[in-house]
Amino acid sequence: MYVTPPPSPVTHPAAAPAWWQVCGPGFAALIGLFMLTAIYRFDGMPAIQLELGLSGQSFLLIGLVAYLAGTALAVPAGLLLGARFPTAVTIPALAALFIGVLLAAFTNAGALLMIGRAFAGLGTGAAAGTTVALIRKLRGGRGVVIGVTAALAALALLLGPVIGQLITGALGFRVVQLTAIPFLLVALIANAVIGIVKLTSAKRPVPNGPSYP
Repeated sequence: MYVTPPPSPVTHPAAAPAWWQVCGPGFAALIGLFMLTAIYRFDGMPAIQLELGLSGQSFLLIGLVAYLAGTALAVPAGLLLGARFPTAVTIPALAALFIGVLLAAFTNAGALLMIGRAFAGLGTGAAAGTTVALIRKLRGGRGVVIGVTAALAALALLLGPVIGQLITGALGFRVVQLTAIPFLLVALIANAVIGIVKLTSAKRPVPNGPSYP
């Protein structure tokens, strides 16, 4: 008597991310890159340095080195986990950026500013690493996404001092930090929506192929 063997389980390869999934962590990374340079100006000493009474060497350590150190520490996490869990990595990254800009906005000492810059760097690094990890997994249009992302990143870095100086001249350096909060909230909502859409699409049943009597 012939017994039909049980059907073997059908495995499906992990779906490559779509280009729109890059937008969530990419937006968060752009905010972080903007905040990296927003405290500087092209034509003189930054207002935050003057108000806190920091020397040029101290301000370099606090404003730039602490930020880049936090970024360097968090990039590997984004690269390793970002492609599989982009939302789970990006939302904590946005929380770190949120803490960082708040500390920088209400700082009255160099030590507190350093902690804030380090937190913002952690958020920027995690978001940037996740963005790169997702781009590496794209199957189509990767070159276009890389070009657009790189151009926006350069623009964010260049516009930081320009817009930061304009806001500082009118309202003070603390407002420059606070202006990032609405954008961070938008990025948080966008990443949550992208995560929900991805989770919903992943749960849709996939047909295993035609069945025969």
